[in-house]
Amino acid sequence: MLGKRYENDGKPVLPLNSLQIEQKKQIELKFAKDIYQFESVPCAVCNSKDFETLSQKDRYGLPIHIVICRQCGLIQTNPRMTQESYNDFYNYEYRKFYSGKESPDDEFFYEQYRRGIKIYSFLEKKGVFSKPPSESFVFEIGCGAGGILQYFRKRGCRVQGIDLGEEYLAFGKERYGLNLSVGTIADTSLDQTPDIIISSHILEHILSPKGELAYINRILSPNGVIYIEVPGVKNLMNSYEMDFLRMLHHAHTYHFTLTTLRNLIETNGFQMVYGDEIIRSIFKKTDLIFSNAILKNDYEPAMVYLNKLERLKDLFPFPPYRLKQLPEKIIIRILKVFGVWRVAKRVYWKLKGEGCMK
Repeated sequence: MLGKRYENDGKPVLPLNSLQIEQKKQIELKFAKDIYQFESVPCAVCNSKDFETLSQKDRYGLPIHIVICRQCGLIQTNPRMTQESYNDFYNYEYRKFYSGKESPDDEFFYEQYRRGIKIYSFLEKKGVFSKPPSESFVFEIGCGAGGILQYFRKRGCRVQGIDLGEEYLAFGKERYGLNLSVGTIADTSLDQTPDIIISSHILEHILSPKGELAYINRILSPNGVIYIEVPGVKNLMNSYEMDFLRMLHHAHTYHFTLTTLRNLIETNGFQMVYGDEIIRSIFKKTDLIFSNAILKNDYEPAMVYLNKLERLKDLFPFPPYRLKQLPEKIIIRILKVFGVWRVAKRVYWKLKGEGCMK
């Protein structure tokens, strides 16, 4: 393991509110009663079973088995829940447990909307729109309430999305009139081929990424692209409080570096157009044949990075990137002192929510 603090002691590294504590107990009970089933599988990239254990608990203090493949460097949960168990987990506990809220609201939707602005701008700068927005069909996998798609629709694109969380889909459909449906890519019918497929913080959740990529390859238009965004392990200096343990939880089956993501995608019919360690990446379909022979093993670089991170995190009272957020925190603190923070927050999200409709 990476250290003693990764042992399974049941202690969370994040503060949990009353709803999250209740959800944690419910999940633990389902683990204990084998309602949630687990399975061991070979590495999703290289099919190896040569693993090294990194952690025995997740950020909420739930038992988990996080390993790294010695043959390619892919970090993964193994054993992990079965697909049936994950489906129930996403529908009954996931959103409440991870957001700490009973139901979707305008604040959640606008956070997605803001991500949509960033993704659209990123794709536009990279010049990947093969058609004008008014002629482009954008399909999102794991759309949540649909906030990302709302911005693409605002720019003129035709949009459609799928997810497994019924309550969040209902919020986007009923409040914003978005074309959203319950399901996976395998059971979704489309009346035209997407020009852009968005997978924003989704691929790390997928149990069978090769099968998912095969479906994507099948439905994506010949000149289309897939945008894949996942949390980057080698970006931890700038996220998750510089703490790998804060990155770990049951919903994330895989933890990628750009190298391991590229290994996965390029051995399944795609070629990278752009990628960074944040990770934001763009891939297009290709006829080139990639094999396991060209896999780049990221095991050693990943372990060097994680061990260095463990040494550095204790040297800083707070992560250096937090300095950029100080002005916002000061303003919030002042509003709280004067007792107007909650009112200001409600007004802010109401105005932003209405702005999403325009």
